[in-house]
Amino acid sequence: MGTIEIKVSDYYDKPKFYAYMPEEIFNALEAAFIAGEKTAIVPRFAFELMLKNLNNETEKEKPQNTN
Repeated sequence: MGTIEIKVSDYYDKPKFYAYMPEEIFNALEAAFIAGEKTAIVPRFAFELMLKNLNNETEKEKPQNTN
């Protein structure tokens, strides 16, 4: 399984991600934040799945064009 390095400030303490964030990503972000690190290493698959699920939900919420 591959990993990816992400910025803590982009995802930690950001409520819009909470419903989609796997526990392993949250734990990595929290540990990095507590340690004063600017980045966290997370599983690539879990991160990409989180973004996909967020984007799918965002697409559902867009108003439908009824023309």
